[in-house]
Amino acid sequence: MTNERLGVSGAELDDLNLGALDSFIAQRAPTLLAASSRDEAAVRLGLFARVAPRLVPTLAGLYLFGKLPQTLFPEWGVVCMASGGTTLLEPIMARVDLDGALPALIDGSRAFIREQTGAAEASDGEYLDAAVREVIVNALIHRDLRKPSRVAVRMFADRLEVWSPGGPPEGLADLEELGREGGVSSPRNPLVASVARHLGYGEQLGRGLLLVVQRGAASLEQRVEIRCSPRDVMVLLPSRWQRPRVGQELS
Repeated sequence: MTNERLGVSGAELDDLNLGALDSFIAQRAPTLLAASSRDEAAVRLGLFARVAPRLVPTLAGLYLFGKLPQTLFPEWGVVCMASGGTTLLEPIMARVDLDGALPALIDGSRAFIREQTGAAEASDGEYLDAAVREVIVNALIHRDLRKPSRVAVRMFADRLEVWSPGGPPEGLADLEELGREGGVSSPRNPLVASVARHLGYGEQLGRGLLLVVQRGAASLEQRVEIRCSPRDVMVLLPSRWQRPRVGQELS
């Protein structure tokens, strides 16, 4: 059992984007909404919880619909950086710290990559857009919300790395095998994953990593890598071309 439905006692309903939440509930559970109130429907869906004497957002509700969840959980953001070389010791050319709810983090991460590669929106250039989107969505949906670390998007001259705190979900010891053959969806945060699917992020069909591995490289010589430990997961997408090294560091 996950802790996604736990109420956040330090938060208020005003901390949520209630317009976006209302739209989701109307689309996800119109019958439930017609038979009860918005608040009751949100409790049933795991987005609100009763912490007497009031209603508060749950962890999932805040992560998915919060105006700025990082005021309470600063580790829920994303750090994006672009290096001028191939290691962390080389100059950092750009950095952005992203805050906001899950959709803003996904969109902001993709926008950073497009900006650094000069790609138009949803176009394929240095990295296949579908692969980038899948890797970022996976990292943010399946991250361990209890870990005190941000998801990291790191661009180098020869690769893109997306790092996520928390090892593979229980029962998925070999993500490399899942990337080769696909499997069954087994999300760490099932409520977050379900809501995200209804918002248009992810399929929950167990084929996400398979698509990344099959489509993420430009040739057979290149290889998408999935590195995992009990502490974290990192996916490395090889560049479809090598960008030149740059020697001047971000000031």
